[in-house]
Amino acid sequence: MRSGEPKSAKQTLERAAAHFPDRGFLHEYMSAVVHVEMKEYATAIKHYHAAEAKAARTEPARLDARFYFQKGAALERGKEFVQAEEAFRKSLKLDPEFAGALNYLGYMWAERGENLKEARQFIEKALKLSPGNAAYLDSMAWVIFQLGEAKEALKWQLKALKAMEAEKEKDAVLFEHLGDIYHSLKNNAKTREFWEKSLAVESNPKVKERLDALPKP
Repeated sequence: MRSGEPKSAKQTLERAAAHFPDRGFLHEYMSAVVHVEMKEYATAIKHYHAAEAKAARTEPARLDARFYFQKGAALERGKEFVQAEEAFRKSLKLDPEFAGALNYLGYMWAERGENLKEARQFIEKALKLSPGNAAYLDSMAWVIFQLGEAKEALKWQLKALKAMEAEKEKDAVLFEHLGDIYHSLKNNAKTREFWEKSLAVESNPKVKERLDALPKP
């Protein structure tokens, strides 16, 4: 896994299962991690459920805040949003200061236009714990945008852009969000600039379709 070979990791786990049919927590957990890496979320979720059941019987200490955070992320990616929320809340019950879980749950709600006031509170807390985090700043901008405050959202999104550039990274979603905010403010030139930057990082048919629909400069 650390060398970026999830398929090899999967094959190794399958060989282990053949030799040791009584799969314990670690086997189920590592299988879940591997399938998430391969974007096979439905299978990953099954392994997370199995890992949780096994740990509950024999190794309850394994079920810590990070476990439920990872399970929640897999559930969200698998579009099991109700179960994802439940997992993130378990994570935060175990560790109320877990910035990653606060941000992930807050952003999940913001993306879906749900629980926006609580989402903003969670993201604000995540930012207090990790000021200057580009992903958390992007989440804050997005929840404010979803609340209908585009001009205020733009201020936060530009902070996120500056933080991302300081980290020397490029994030397609952050660029897309900046384009979306500019689009709502009817600034077509900036909209085009940032949607193009988003597509340069990662192909996205929906962004491409919206970009093509913009008036020609």
